[in-house]
Amino acid sequence: MRRNNKQVTTYFILFSLLLIGVIYAILQANLQINGTAKIQANTWDIHFDNIQINENSVSVGENDSAATIDPENNCKVDFEVTLSIPGDFYEFTIDVVNAGTIDGMIGTLNKTLKVNNEVVSEVPNYLDYSVTYSDGVEIEENHKIDAGTTETYLVRLEFKTDIEELPEAATITTSLEPQYLQADTNAIDKPQLLYDVLKTETAKSNKGAYEYTNEHKDSFTTNGTKKIYYWSVGSYENQASTKTTYILNKWNVIFGGFCWQMFRTTDTGGVKLLYNGVPEEGKCISTGVNQEIGKSKFNEDYHTPASAGYMYNPNSIVEHSSGIVPGANLFGSGIVYENGRYYLTDTTNTYDKYHHYNCVNENTSCTSVWYYYYDKHKVILSNGKDITQSLKDMLSGDDVNQTNSAIKTTIDTWYQNNLTSFTNKLEDIIYCNNRRISEYGGWNPNGGDIKTYLQFDNYSNILICPNITDQFSMSNNKAQLTYPIGLMTANEASLLQHRSLIGTNSYYWLSNGYNFDNMIVRNYSISSSGGIRGDNSDANYGIRPVVSLKPGTTYSQGDGSKDNPYIIN
Repeated sequence: MRRNNKQVTTYFILFSLLLIGVIYAILQANLQINGTAKIQANTWDIHFDNIQINENSVSVGENDSAATIDPENNCKVDFEVTLSIPGDFYEFTIDVVNAGTIDGMIGTLNKTLKVNNEVVSEVPNYLDYSVTYSDGVEIEENHKIDAGTTETYLVRLEFKTDIEELPEAATITTSLEPQYLQADTNAIDKPQLLYDVLKTETAKSNKGAYEYTNEHKDSFTTNGTKKIYYWSVGSYENQASTKTTYILNKWNVIFGGFCWQMFRTTDTGGVKLLYNGVPEEGKCISTGVNQEIGKSKFNEDYHTPASAGYMYNPNSIVEHSSGIVPGANLFGSGIVYENGRYYLTDTTNTYDKYHHYNCVNENTSCTSVWYYYYDKHKVILSNGKDITQSLKDMLSGDDVNQTNSAIKTTIDTWYQNNLTSFTNKLEDIIYCNNRRISEYGGWNPNGGDIKTYLQFDNYSNILICPNITDQFSMSNNKAQLTYPIGLMTANEASLLQHRSLIGTNSYYWLSNGYNFDNMIVRNYSISSSGGIRGDNSDANYGIRPVVSLKPGTTYSQGDGSKDNPYIIN
């Protein structure tokens, strides 16, 4: 049932094209030079064709009308729709055809927007309205349309869902009239999508770009539908050195005044960039530590699993120590906590893979209990926590992300000082800090090898972040970023498949947790030669942040080489 008291009715008058005639003058003089000039007939014909309405668009109501090309004027499109509830949208594509023999270009872009018949300067906060090329590139003045070619526009109107209260009923009238002129020296080709660089390279033979086909999710709020493309040398024996050289001279980008390496696209249509230094006379030729924003520990304390976190809960950290396992005491396979005391269950006088809990000198009852693991190391538990709850609090609890790690603090400060004015060009995607446990080892009270370390997920080619508390995004209130910036994952680094693509002759951090071994937490890093490894979280390593350019990002010049990088305006 339509809720007419909260609906938005939209009228749309689209693209009245101004046709430009050309007048030829005949020059005469008294000189007698006889000759013949033939003026070949030309035609001027730019018009609309082929409307395709998104099948998920709202149905056209009794008093509405679908997007239709005016039968008497093929340069004019009208439609009227009713958006009744948040989430309703109307979307269609339409072709702009240059069927003539004269190149055209867009002149003045005349835009108007009215709410209840009054002109407004901004789109209402409850409405998303956009008209772009179908690939997401913004339509701008002087864009050229060659004779005999077609461009496709994408029109979308949506009643937004992320609004705090419903608007009153309103009528929105929108009008966009790109004036098409005969092309002159001001004409410019439509900017090229950076996303299409990798897409095009994937279609080439043996050039080093591939389509990703495994599991993926880049956005916290939506399921992306775009294909993911990434650079890789493929198998080492398959011309690895040739491909490496090719990629290194194809993926360079200047954005926000810094050099970056684009290493993959996202399933939303964006492009992920890895920091690569400061341009030198317009070139991206930095090496080693100059490819970093600085150095930092991942976290200050490496004696707790919580140190694997990009953010962590300082109140969850329990005391760790090591020493001789008491030989005359009883060990329990479990504990019960009552009235402020722990009681051991299923006791034995042998410390083994099933019996970890110990009350030290208090026999089978104590106010704080010791959990032994990895031979002689222990965790001191209190306030009713068992080892499973303690790990959850440190790694995956709902409130685990309260305090910035040392590396996040450094990255956020750098972003604040350098990139805040470019935030509107970046997409809000997931930066994964995977802390999911794959092997509990000696931390498993139900039977883990007492000398086996705690292992986080081994990296793989799957671009999925399993735990919601590891999905760092500005949109995720359980793992919320301050700015749209993060780190490359070990999973992403492994896609490149060759050390010379990611090695910088300097160690730098990746985002994943690696393991907790012998009272030391390790995070993934890249070695000076480009190998993927795990290192103590208090190591002072380099930082190469990652950002992701929004879908539709274009470049104005460049070929991706170090000497001629793609330039993002």
